[in-house]
Amino acid sequence: MALLRLALLPLLSLSAAIPAVAQPAPPTVDVVVEGAVAAPGRYTLPLGSRLSEAVAAAQPHIDAYTLGAALLRKQDQEEQVRLKAGLLHDLKQLSNSADADIAGNAAVLHAWIESLPVTGRVLRQTLEPRLLEIQPKLDPVVKPGDRVVYPARATEIRVIGAVARPCELPQLAEQAVQTYLRACPATAAADRDYVYAIQPDGNVQQIGIAAWNRGSPQALAPGGVLYIPLSERATRTIDPEFNRQLAEFVATQLLLAPGATP
Repeated sequence: MALLRLALLPLLSLSAAIPAVAQPAPPTVDVVVEGAVAAPGRYTLPLGSRLSEAVAAAQPHIDAYTLGAALLRKQDQEEQVRLKAGLLHDLKQLSNSADADIAGNAAVLHAWIESLPVTGRVLRQTLEPRLLEIQPKLDPVVKPGDRVVYPARATEIRVIGAVARPCELPQLAEQAVQTYLRACPATAAADRDYVYAIQPDGNVQQIGIAAWNRGSPQALAPGGVLYIPLSERATRTIDPEFNRQLAEFVATQLLLAPGATP
């Protein structure tokens, strides 16, 4: 027995001399939450975590405007870069139109679209904290570079597009879009059959406003945008989807948020 212990001593000494191998840290992902929240900042979560974990840690204020909150993703920026470039190309062509009204409105829209950032906003993504918690299918897995912005509650509606100048009008509950249109007259370049309603969550609706296609009244939530499109007769030769694409790019923009960068 003593001989066995003596034989094992070198092995024991050798094992004690071997340093322990450090285990790699589990992979993580960073999520930034800002705006109308109690604890804005960068949150480091285990890879595979859900968005609701970062939202719960940031604690959105009770008066944060969750309908207008935005999830921004780097992966979505590339497509929006292409969308913006296509719109600027089309607007440049339209600004050379022989129709002075179309050319003038297109030039103004070109300058405005050029000034807007590419945000990477994920459209129609709910960021209501309670819904994220109780409905897993609405609660996405976080990705590197994710950013969540909770704005303050909006009180106005914007009217843009083929108008003499953009308007900001008080939002009224259950107010039909036609009422806002009467307060912000369209130019001769406007299409007379449709407008686009852009809700604060990024949902885009084409709404008929002519006598032949007018449907039931549609309301806009606070922070919504009405896009008065350029005449389809002028745009269809450039791109039949031009007006819808412009509305969809506008939908990627953010509402004002306290403490958040554009």
